Amino acid sequence: MCLTTPERIASGFVKLPRLLAGVGLSVTVVLAASACTTHAGAAAQVGSHAIETSQLRGIVERGLAAAETVPGTQSGQSAASTLDPPELQRRTLTSLVQLRLMSDEAKRRGITLSDGDIAAYYQAYAVLQFGSVRAFEQRAAAAGFAQQDVAVIVRSGALQSALSDQISPRVLATDAQTRAQYDSIVSQVGRVPLTYAQAKPYLARFIVADERSAALKPVLDQAEKKNPISINPRFGRWDSDQFGIVAEDGTIATSVAPTPTVDTTLQS
Repeated sequence: MCLTTPERIASGFVKLPRLLAGVGLSVTVVLAASACTTHAGAAAQVGSHAIETSQLRGIVERGLAAAETVPGTQSGQSAASTLDPPELQRRTLTSLVQLRLMSDEAKRRGITLSDGDIAAYYQAYAVLQFGSVRAFEQRAAAAGFAQQDVAVIVRSGALQSALSDQISPRVLATDAQTRAQYDSIVSQVGRVPLTYAQAKPYLARFIVADERSAALKPVLDQAEKKNPISINPRFGRWDSDQFGIVAEDGTIATSVAPTPTVDTTLQS
């Protein structure tokens, strides 16, 4: 999901690429709607796995409550006043669908991530994108994601990065590029809780996110064919070109809601 904010590091490239819709990347796969029918009571289905409506409702309700605690741009209003609940539902469900598809593909390839891997990725993303974990979580709250649910965004980004490491291991930024970017971040936000040596592996991947996403695209095309996606019409419909959920035709909103990356985009 893509969240524009003045608090983001100004260089702009360090935005976790949108889950596979990634910056400039259109994932074009053919969805055979008849091949998969959403389970009764489910918000969506990915292959044989159902995403329950109760899970989606819980994340959205917590997100709206979190946004209420964040001051908005207009005096006396919270960030929640700028959120559209149906769009937030679509954005959240898109994130859950993408996470399931990525998790299944990672498992098939023998890729596992420990709690420590996820925690390290969380810190690196927050610091290199927003300058601190607190700033990242505040922006996530403003976008409609409570702290306990931000892990959905972060885990998706970590999985995408791990998949890209296997598929395109040599697509990395140069030492000169990572050094320059690290110095730029420090000059903007001051001392950060990551040394250059700790930040370098993440920067090397973030900087070339577009190239890594392009290399990953064919793999995700195949993953979706193996695990057809269907969405409960109550929440919209799956758009394979945008790799996300859009409102049903004829409604006001017909474009895909940004996926979490709290840029509300995840990059590898």
